[in-house]
Amino acid sequence: MLLEVLEVLFAPYSVLSRLMPQMAAIAIIIAITAYVFMYFQHIDLVSAIYASVGLVTTIGLYTPPLNAMPSSEKLFLTVLVLASVATYTTIVMNIVSTVTKRTVWIDARARWRASHMKDHVIVLGDMPEVATELDRMGIEYVMVTNNESLAASLQNHKVIIGSPTSERELRAAGVESAAVVIIALDSDSDSLTALIRVRRLNPKVRTVVMIHNEDLTDVFLDSGATQVVRLKRFIGRALAGMALSGNLGGVLLESTEGSSKALRQAGYGIGFFKVEKSSKCDGMALRELPKGVIPVLVERNGIFTPYFSTDFKLKEGDGLVVLGDPTKFTGIRELCSAGGGPA
Repeated sequence: MLLEVLEVLFAPYSVLSRLMPQMAAIAIIIAITAYVFMYFQHIDLVSAIYASVGLVTTIGLYTPPLNAMPSSEKLFLTVLVLASVATYTTIVMNIVSTVTKRTVWIDARARWRASHMKDHVIVLGDMPEVATELDRMGIEYVMVTNNESLAASLQNHKVIIGSPTSERELRAAGVESAAVVIIALDSDSDSLTALIRVRRLNPKVRTVVMIHNEDLTDVFLDSGATQVVRLKRFIGRALAGMALSGNLGGVLLESTEGSSKALRQAGYGIGFFKVEKSSKCDGMALRELPKGVIPVLVERNGIFTPYFSTDFKLKEGDGLVVLGDPTKFTGIRELCSAGGGPA
């Protein structure tokens, strides 16, 4: 909540920085015109600026007598009027368009937020479904995309509008302090470019890359991808699992018309957690886990076992696999991490 309040307060400064080149151009035009008035009319600086603004805006607040104006001044002013009025009008229209554009403010807020986030998730590409799930799970994230209409449709201020392959935009998204980067671009070459730049900026970050050409799997792994999702194989496995089990077996449980009310509302996912020393999960019985999740597997000493009762107690170093509502995963992660903070 504090981040949201602060990003609203500081967003205008970010938008103003975008307008600085246009405002500087207007200032230069006014300064040149003011100098002409000071040189030929011998008026003071303030009066010259006043006259210059009137001339550039075509309001005509100050007009020297034509008979008293030397020909050289008339020539200078004619050229300035022709050049500056059109330039001034174009610049002002651009400024108004920028200030009134909703996506500009979305982008400004997202950039400020990202610069103050740590251990967050960065989504590169047009993945509104991922953004929706991260929102539901309470995970801090920022998305980088060129798609302005998508930014407007997400109804939040977590979208940076820019090239996902640009180092400048990656830095703006806070890649150097991020925990996970999800790369899902339309082109595998763009995904590879983004991956290489992400790894250079943050060698320790976890990277999940979606690719279209399975033959490039080894290329992405060699380039530093932590996990490569082969889109066609993923979809194929999901559809095959659905044909046999009525849900996305082996991947996640997705709602269908015949699903239970709980499944239709939330959908089910599989979560993996590690029990850290001095965490609330250390010594906790499985029956004390939040409602809405079912323990599926417990890994202890490198061995997974599905054979346990609700009285089974977790301990430091255990791995826990649960099935259930993904919105509960944040709470479990906090229980299993030392100090109760995010893992």
